[in-house]
Amino acid sequence: MNWLIILSVLSFVGYFFTNKRPFSYSLKTKIDNKIKAQPIFVIPYVLFFPYAVFTFLYLDAEIKNVFALSLIVCNLTATAFWYFFPNGVVREVIESDSFLAKIINFIYKNDGDTNGFPSGHVFVSLICSYYLALAAPTFALLYWLLSIVISVSTVLTKQHYVLDILGGIIFAGGAILFAQSFF
Repeated sequence: MNWLIILSVLSFVGYFFTNKRPFSYSLKTKIDNKIKAQPIFVIPYVLFFPYAVFTFLYLDAEIKNVFALSLIVCNLTATAFWYFFPNGVVREVIESDSFLAKIINFIYKNDGDTNGFPSGHVFVSLICSYYLALAAPTFALLYWLLSIVISVSTVLTKQHYVLDILGGIIFAGGAILFAQSFF
């Protein structure tokens, strides 16, 4: 296994150290107040994980190296941001007994409410889509649509605020540009 791939997986460790701390800042906007949780969106929210794994498995070695470096840069930069600017999301209580609502409540119980901006779901899914689109341009639209749905799901599951999506986009773009300058 390539050392860049190992480092990219290890770069996610910082998330766990910063996610259980109390947050000091909230980036909630008036728009976020109007958005109600939509349990159906927990499906794309959770599909994010196999999407990231699929990307690792699908990409060839040449693209996988720059992909891995993009993840490393983005994860380490985001972890530093979360450490120095601890921000999070105040979640609403979902009182439905539906299966999907139970999944969201399980996520709320096991995932800390810190590390809102930038959204890791957003930046990782965008990085995945970017490199998958390079590797298989025939399916580029599908990859980008999946990233959009995953990004929207972070707000509709009340895991993130709207500005957290913007942060994920900015961090992903910066990490991709930085990583590509080395290859």
